Amino acid sequence: MAKLLKKQPPMSPPAEVYSATAFQLTEEAKATTRHVLDVAYGPEDDQDIDIYLPDDPSATDVPVFVFIHGGSWTHGYKEWLGFMAPPFTSMPAIFVSVAYRLAPDTKFPLPVEDCRNALKWVYENISDHGGDRDRIFLGGHSAGGHLAAMVTLQLDALEASGMPRDVVKACFPVSGVFDFTERDEDRLNKMLESPSDAEAASPIRLVEGNQTPFLFAIGEIDFPDLIPQCHAMADALRGQSGAVEVMDMPGEDHFKISLQGGNPEGPWVTRVREWIANPPTK
Repeated sequence: MAKLLKKQPPMSPPAEVYSATAFQLTEEAKATTRHVLDVAYGPEDDQDIDIYLPDDPSATDVPVFVFIHGGSWTHGYKEWLGFMAPPFTSMPAIFVSVAYRLAPDTKFPLPVEDCRNALKWVYENISDHGGDRDRIFLGGHSAGGHLAAMVTLQLDALEASGMPRDVVKACFPVSGVFDFTERDEDRLNKMLESPSDAEAASPIRLVEGNQTPFLFAIGEIDFPDLIPQCHAMADALRGQSGAVEVMDMPGEDHFKISLQGGNPEGPWVTRVREWIANPPTK
């Protein structure tokens, strides 16, 4: 039985609709997809993952797609994202949804460390579920896109954690935040102990030496501040050796673009599957 979900701060009406839809679609996906829920990667609450597996229990050495939920770093659930699993488990691949401790109780850099520790658990243990630890891909939506980029680009921290610097074979941020120095102090206070941490928490400041391919997605009617951030981050990475691509998603807002992650015929899922099957080189 899945764990009891903790109560979180109130959400805006669009976010509430997204949450209800994501929970419902995840329940539908769980009914048809093999899964292992609430696997701990650490001792604290919210330090756990859900694992969705291919239909064939004998499948081995399949790629692994790890994804991190959004929610402004203050709310959200890994249980939002199970609806994304079927388009990837059908490849076959393994889909992993990550929980992490939330602000304001948990401030930067701890959510980043949580996500890196979740990745480490996957790297060390996913072969027990038929996964190939040398083909791990990482993504996230909104705050999760920020966390995925941070984990991917903090190469020294990956190595210090016992993982290869190139453990992430491609990164897929969706509607992510990449520059905290562009945000007002009220919004910074959700995630940061001090505004002085803004630069250290900004993936755009960490691009030097990157070799990991990045595929960004941003909605045409996404939150206005995120659209230029996406393109600025992509431009910064284009100066490095990793491949970079941006998908501008017509008609998609900040929440609908996330739900596209469960559409097996949609352009984002199609492109991500292509990258997982054959990671690009610059």
